[in-house]
Amino acid sequence: MFEHSEKNPQDGDGAIGVGIPRDLAFLSSLASSLLDHADLALVYLDRGGLCRHADRRFAALLDRTPQSLIGTPLCGLDHPVARALAGALASLASGALRSVPLDCETTGCDGQRSILSGSVLTHTDASGALLGWLGLLIETGDPDRIADFVARRDPFVATLLNAAVDGIIVSDRTGVIRSINRACCTLFGYEEAELLGQPMTVLMPPPFARDHDKYVSNYVKTERPKIIGIGRDTLGRRKDGAVFPIHLSVGEARMGDRTTYVGIIRDISDRLAAEQRASYLARHDPLTGVLTRTAFLEECEALLANEPVESGAAGFALYTLDVDQFSDINEAFGFHVGDAALKAMVSRVMEVLPPNTYMCRIAADEFAALARVSGMEHAQTLADVLHDRLTASIYADRHWVRLRLSIGAALQDTAAQTLEELNAKAKLALQAVQHDGGNAVCFYTPAMAAAATRRMMLTMHLNHAIERNEMHLVYQPIVDGKTGRVVSAEALLRWTHDTLGPVSPAEFIPVAEESGLIVPLTDWILSTAIGQMMRWNAEDVLPDRVFLNISGQQFLRGNLTARLQELLSGCPELRPHLGLEITEQAAVRDLKVAIKTLGELSALGIQTAIDDFGSGYSSLSYVQQLPVAKLKIDRAFVIDVPTNPKSNALVRAAVGMAHGLGLTTVAEGVETEEQRAFLVSVGCDLLQGYHFGRPMTPEALADMIRRQRTAAAD
Repeated sequence: MFEHSEKNPQDGDGAIGVGIPRDLAFLSSLASSLLDHADLALVYLDRGGLCRHADRRFAALLDRTPQSLIGTPLCGLDHPVARALAGALASLASGALRSVPLDCETTGCDGQRSILSGSVLTHTDASGALLGWLGLLIETGDPDRIADFVARRDPFVATLLNAAVDGIIVSDRTGVIRSINRACCTLFGYEEAELLGQPMTVLMPPPFARDHDKYVSNYVKTERPKIIGIGRDTLGRRKDGAVFPIHLSVGEARMGDRTTYVGIIRDISDRLAAEQRASYLARHDPLTGVLTRTAFLEECEALLANEPVESGAAGFALYTLDVDQFSDINEAFGFHVGDAALKAMVSRVMEVLPPNTYMCRIAADEFAALARVSGMEHAQTLADVLHDRLTASIYADRHWVRLRLSIGAALQDTAAQTLEELNAKAKLALQAVQHDGGNAVCFYTPAMAAAATRRMMLTMHLNHAIERNEMHLVYQPIVDGKTGRVVSAEALLRWTHDTLGPVSPAEFIPVAEESGLIVPLTDWILSTAIGQMMRWNAEDVLPDRVFLNISGQQFLRGNLTARLQELLSGCPELRPHLGLEITEQAAVRDLKVAIKTLGELSALGIQTAIDDFGSGYSSLSYVQQLPVAKLKIDRAFVIDVPTNPKSNALVRAAVGMAHGLGLTTVAEGVETEEQRAFLVSVGCDLLQGYHFGRPMTPEALADMIRRQRTAAAD
């Protein structure tokens, strides 16, 4: 510590202090005479930190008397004023500064808060040697000063405010900014000095600024704030004039009889952008950008409700678009090419259809579009142009692809005003075009509704046909082309309903395939036919082969071999007498599975045949890979022989190809002697058709075989 002058205490005025140098005695006397009647609080500390003078105002701040402070090391007292004084002396100790400001908050005996502000000065002699420090302070209880100090000058509070990531503004009741943190300055693009003392409206766009002034005016009159403690989204304005969305929360703080408001401001531009993006994705397909099904329904239902069509007036047409066999593109080129093709397809749709057309994505490769049209002719023209445009080559991600597209359409009329009604009709039209092979355009007709009702009714009844014992099998003989002897038979399914009567297989088999009922039906056929074969075998009238038709779904499920092993476990002798027929489409739908399954069946001794050969792919590339024993030539070629030269050539080619591959040929649909003679002449091995026998009961087929055996014996 610093050394003190050793003077006799009696050399100076005891009221002034103990051990004070004579030059300081004069200063103290002068200070007492000049400052005791001023508003300043005065304190003097020697270079050792001992209080050598304290006037009554300073002593009152510490709840002490001036005499009790003399000779006391003030910096060691536990009091806010003493701690602030110690901090000031620490700043001056280096000698680099001659004075430092002093600010602190204190509370008097009466509990009133006040602010002590001023400076601490360094006192030196003529040579510059340190003598002590003089503190000149002034006390104020003004609430504005207190609020300003708390919000701006207190280091802890300032640190907290600047650490906040949200903008924080402190204002008085009139809306004047008293303090602002660093985040708020950055948010609005101002320096702190530019905002202090300015009205809050400087941070608001004009409409909000006007409303804020009205609010403040109303509050000043009524003192009823309406937004305290309630966060709300509003707009802010930056220094450069840019307006941006903010979330504002306002809190109220009272200091005595004065009110201060603290506003917390957050930039919500990113949040709103995310919300808008989420809202967009909720209503739009992320790949193609068209509406989702839900959004499409909302928009179109509102549009149709506001514009009902009158008889003969223009209205809307709903188009449903389904890409046929779209999975082939994904499998051949990859999903990225498929996605690019769909986006190009949507662009072409919007180019062809009129402006303000609504379009949505219903499923992966299914879309719908509602367009305004002037009538049926206009709607049909648009559909035809649309189909031509969409089936033209598309360059998708460095690959050229062509889409097969089915379009079902329905025109708004007095009988179909709502979107639901239009959609039902357009879907019926789409189903109709797909049943006919797809890749075409079809408009709804009333007959489609009747056909749909019929299919639905058949599906419902077909679901219970087996348990109601409505199904039965009949057998059509297959004869040797040269001898005419029955060598095989084909089991055919028949359905006789109690009220509908006999239902054609051409009608209920497609329904069974669409509904998935074909699988249990096929299983019933297998078990029923094998049971009949056991009875024929016991009667010694079992044909060489009994062929059963297997659906593509059953064939490709992967459990056909296991099911047949189960059914034949009690009668393995029937395996060489069982044959299965599959269609070309089923065989090539999944060639690997087909080859595997046919190989397993061949290992069991079960013979397989390709049914309806010529009606599908008819490709040597797959026929030579399949382990089959027979090819059945489709009746569509047989019916025209021998009068149609083209049919004759096709039959000759099919027979020659089959024989070249070591396969037996069977001709279906033989109805005349001329057909039989031609087929035998070209080398067809087996024949089947009405010329040899219609499908018959098991008993009738057994009788036919017995008669032939008797005739052969005679």
